[in-house]
Amino acid sequence: MLTFLRKLNSFFAPQKLEAPVQLPVEELVSDEIFNHYSYIISSRIQYFNDLPFELKQKFVNRVHQYVNHKQFHYIGLEPKEEIPVLTAASAVQVTFGLKSYLMQHFKNIYILADAYRMDNDEELYIGHVAPEGIYLSWKHFLFGYSDNTDNINVAVHEMSHALLFNNYFAKYGVDKNFRANYDKFSTTTGPILADVITKRQSYLRNYALTNIHEFWAVSVEAFFENPADLKINMPQLYDALCRVLNQDPNTTYKILKPEL
Repeated sequence: MLTFLRKLNSFFAPQKLEAPVQLPVEELVSDEIFNHYSYIISSRIQYFNDLPFELKQKFVNRVHQYVNHKQFHYIGLEPKEEIPVLTAASAVQVTFGLKSYLMQHFKNIYILADAYRMDNDEELYIGHVAPEGIYLSWKHFLFGYSDNTDNINVAVHEMSHALLFNNYFAKYGVDKNFRANYDKFSTTTGPILADVITKRQSYLRNYALTNIHEFWAVSVEAFFENPADLKINMPQLYDALCRVLNQDPNTTYKILKPEL
């Protein structure tokens, strides 16, 4: 992850917003698909369980679209139907308030059985994002959703990185509202990050101190894992995340501005 982020740091610079592309129509899936997907998602993801019925429909529609737009590759484990559905659900959770949610740059998602090494790197990884795809340890994916109080969720973390990468480097599928709001986020949260680094003490886990991109991903983890606590402990950061993701997990309907 650190090697990739060093490269990513060198890429992040103001760029011209690309013209929006036509998004797939969010047509309702069949009752059979809705019930089947709902059963899988509700078994692991509390965020989905908290949604009112009409938003559960929207959520499942998006999960179905996401699954159909990706190629899933399995390394060290057998394919299971729940894997692509839950992986897509983690992406939809992060992007639920956004108009563009498919992360269209990423065609491939690699699911590994456990922690892994890359190339000659001795460091163990549980997930990372690279230009060629999104990588996740399935063992740690499940662990992330098994405890909603520890602010650790590798799926939310890596999908946050993927969302950022897609909106700055994709040839299509860029969400102009997200881009504009993230630019403000990175500016307005700079002093927050500086204060955290100076004090070496924060509600966020220490990995957030690595750089602005890890600060972003770790913040999003806390935003979904413990929204009430994050709002109490870091209200400015919480408000900034609400704006950039266009949702408030503390509310019933989550999405703040449906028109986006």
